[in-house]
Amino acid sequence: MSSCIFIVDENLEPLVSKNIKAVPNLQGILRLFKSAYKTQSAPVISAANFHFVHVKRDSLVFLAAIHTYDAGANIMSISTFLDQFHFLLKKYLGVQSLDRNMVLDNVLLVMELIDETLDFGIVQVTDASIMKDYIRVKVNLPDDKIIEGLPDDDDDNDDNDDEDRQGKNVDKSKSGEVSGKPNLYSFLQQTKRKTFSGKSSISGGSAQKSDDQNEEVYNSYIARTTIMPVSWRAKGIHYGKNEFFLDVVEQVQYLMDFESKIIKKNLIHGKICCKSYLSGMPKLTIALNKLSQQDDQFLSHTKFHECVSLEALNEKSIQFIPPDGDFVLCQYELKRHVRDQPMLKLVSFNVKPKLQKFKIQVSLSIETHFKARNTTSKLSLKLPLSRLFQEYQIDLSKPARFKSDSGKVLFNLSDDFLLWEIDSMRGGHGETQLSMTAEFSLFNKKQYDEEQQALRHSMNPPPLREGPKLEELYDQVHRESVKSNLASRLLTINFEIPYCACSGLQVEYLKIVEDQLQYQSFPWVRYKTISDEEYGYFI
Repeated sequence: MSSCIFIVDENLEPLVSKNIKAVPNLQGILRLFKSAYKTQSAPVISAANFHFVHVKRDSLVFLAAIHTYDAGANIMSISTFLDQFHFLLKKYLGVQSLDRNMVLDNVLLVMELIDETLDFGIVQVTDASIMKDYIRVKVNLPDDKIIEGLPDDDDDNDDNDDEDRQGKNVDKSKSGEVSGKPNLYSFLQQTKRKTFSGKSSISGGSAQKSDDQNEEVYNSYIARTTIMPVSWRAKGIHYGKNEFFLDVVEQVQYLMDFESKIIKKNLIHGKICCKSYLSGMPKLTIALNKLSQQDDQFLSHTKFHECVSLEALNEKSIQFIPPDGDFVLCQYELKRHVRDQPMLKLVSFNVKPKLQKFKIQVSLSIETHFKARNTTSKLSLKLPLSRLFQEYQIDLSKPARFKSDSGKVLFNLSDDFLLWEIDSMRGGHGETQLSMTAEFSLFNKKQYDEEQQALRHSMNPPPLREGPKLEELYDQVHRESVKSNLASRLLTINFEIPYCACSGLQVEYLKIVEDQLQYQSFPWVRYKTISDEEYGYFI
């Protein structure tokens, strides 16, 4: 169990702190962590009478301090909670990454979330779809940030407009709101009167009547949902158009040494992401071909959402009652065979110096290895040039020349790489290839001395040079730059292939049944394969 929670920035300066067990001197505990923390520290650090569990996400560090007398603390559970809390904050704020300003601008929201997700240091609920229905605090974000579906509590008309656009009709009295704002004090008073009045009965028809009369009171409290058998979905959800979106997203991780032809990594990290806009309590049945084939690798490396019935996993389908809104149905990891061709393959890479002409050429070719009917919607290659600038004296006063079969080539001067943006490339099994060539000028000292000698004896002013002086900018940027050996060798490929699942995973059928409402539903299934951060070749 956590004694206290901190959110600190990259300089370990505190942004938010929560003293859960009334531990004295929070600042002293944080100073103790600072003295023991290093950049390469393990996720768990022990110092004095405390164990510190920390996870670094984006530019923030989420920290939990545990006193050594707490022998029942589960380190893995606390570490998982910190990771889930980071994900919960991103869902509430509707952003892709967090920074210190976002946390400081939303301290009230962060404190509310900590209070609801932890009870005396014990993890309770971290599901964003549930928490959004009960904690309605105004989000403060810059104008350029997009907020995903959180209503503005200051304006009731905005709430109604958002509900009409989404087709969702939820009674505000069942959400614990009066005039669009949460009234927790009123709920506590009504619960207290009902508990100690002695008028309520738990048997017979009077209990049913009493429950019906006070349903709006109980449904407004988060505990009402969490103690139900279906703790991940609230009652009373209604949509005008019932839709269910299912996306199979697979990230391909591939690393290979191009010179030695040794494959270092060849993995698939997949997940099934869902968006549920269904009324009532629907029951869904999804059949996957991996389950019907009894794929042991898929079953042993898959993590399912809590809504999935574990009894049905041994059969051909998955049965569950979905949460409302966005959720991840399952995550899995598959190992590809060494002989399996990569989705985007580097065919050739050559560096040809032409010393007599004071030129150097860099050329490469890639080919596709996926179904011919599919096409990449995004494709770019990042070619490092650090070693090229270290081994050869490149003359940046003369413009570089680029030639490619498709797309455009950009030269990043500050980070020493070429960016080849292709976007669209048709699939195939080796028959579709694209090439790119870049040519740089080498420094010619003899020609440079002749030009300087001619300028000394010339009465005319030197010719006017237009454009930026790249050689001067390069010296300014790289004056103190130090690059690692691996980063200077890794050619990375970033791509996205819609309507394609690299592992061959397919949804055979998707069935939606709601016994009481019996409405018509609209299921949608999509597939997408994208590159992982570690997809490339060491050259």
